[in-house]
Amino acid sequence: MPITRDDVLAAYRTLLGRDPESEDVVAARLGHDTVAALRAEVMASAEYQRRRMAQAPARPPRANLVTDEEVAAVYGALLGRAPEDPLLGARFRAAEMTAVDLMLFVMRSPEFQRTAGPRFSVAPPGPSPEATEPAGHPPIRHPFAMEPRLLPLYFFLHIPKTGGTSLNRAFDRMFRSLVLYTNPRELERLVGEDPGFFHRWLLVTGHILVGNPAALASPRPTVFLAVFRDPVSRAVSLYDYARATPNHPLHRTLSSMTLATALRDCVPFRHVTTNAQLRFVFGGTTMAEVRDALRARSYVLGRVDALEDFLDAVAAYSGLPRPPFVPRLNTGEDQPPAEPAAGQPDIAEARAALAAANATEAAFVAEWLDRPLATVGVAASGTARAT
Repeated sequence: MPITRDDVLAAYRTLLGRDPESEDVVAARLGHDTVAALRAEVMASAEYQRRRMAQAPARPPRANLVTDEEVAAVYGALLGRAPEDPLLGARFRAAEMTAVDLMLFVMRSPEFQRTAGPRFSVAPPGPSPEATEPAGHPPIRHPFAMEPRLLPLYFFLHIPKTGGTSLNRAFDRMFRSLVLYTNPRELERLVGEDPGFFHRWLLVTGHILVGNPAALASPRPTVFLAVFRDPVSRAVSLYDYARATPNHPLHRTLSSMTLATALRDCVPFRHVTTNAQLRFVFGGTTMAEVRDALRARSYVLGRVDALEDFLDAVAAYSGLPRPPFVPRLNTGEDQPPAEPAAGQPDIAEARAALAAANATEAAFVAEWLDRPLATVGVAASGTARAT
C-alpha cells in the first residue's frame, strides 16, 4: 500500500523532530512503497545520525582497564624493555584492553616470538622411533597477528551489481580471518547479543547502508568502503540479474515487465535504481547531503571499472597488502535472462528515463570518482584523491 503525506510527516516528526522542508520533499518521499522503507531512508540521513548520536546515553566504560604501570610491567616482563611511547597506555585504554588483553597482544607480536618468546617456550618432544608422526603439539601459528581493536573498523557497503562479490574475494586475502560477512538484520542481532563484537573484526561486509544503527554504534573509528558504477549500467544489470535469479525478491514482478515498464510501474525497482548508490553510501540523494557525509565520515570510494585502483587506495590507507589481481565473479554473464534488457524494443526509452532520474548520481560518479576518493583522516574542510 503506497504511503501517504501523513506517513511522511509522522516519520519526519518522530525521527528528525521537525516537519519536512517543503512540499517538494514530501512529494519525493511518497515514492516509497512502505512506511518501513521511508523510515529506513530517513534513518540513513546524516541529520538523523547526528541527532541520534547527540541523544545517545554515554556508554559506561569497561572496568579494570590496563593502567600505565601495568603497561610498563607487561613490556618489561615479556619484551625486556620499556614501552616505546608513554602514550601507549591511553591508546590501549581507548581500545578497552585489560592487562590480560595486553599480555595476549604482546605475546602475539613478532618481537616477542623472535626474541623473548624462546625464553617462555618448551620445545615439543621429538618423535619416538615407533611413531609415524612427530609427537607433541606443533607451534601454533596465528593466521593474522593483529589486534583489531587497536585499528579502525572497516565497513564495505556492498551496493548490488557493483563488483562487490569480486572485491570480497580480494578482501579475504587482505583482511584474512578478520572479515565478517553479514546482512543488516544479522549485524544488529550480533551487536545486541555480543558485548565484544566490535573488538573481533577488522572488516564487516554486506548489503549494509551507511546509516545502519549497529554499524554506527562502533566505539572504534570507522572507515566506509564502497564502489560505484554508472547508474544506467547498474540498473540494467540489476534488472537482468533479478529476472534471471528465481529467488530474487523482484524476480516474479519483473519477469513480465520490460525495463521501461518496470521503471514506470514497479515502485520497489524504481527506488533501488534511482540515485540509490548515493542513498546507500551517504544517506541522501542531494549533493549537499553527499558533502555533509564526506565531511562527517571516513570513506575510501572507487569505481567498478577501476577496481585495481580502488584496492590500491584501500591498501594505502589500511596498510594491508592487496592481492595481485581481482577475480571477476557474479558478473551476470554466467546466467543471462531469457530476454535481456538490451534486446527489448523500448530499451532506448528506459535508458533515457534512467539517465534523467539519476542525473545527480551520474555527475558524482563522473566528476568525483575519476580516481579513488578518500576522506580518511582528512579535515572537514576538504577531501583527498588517492594517487
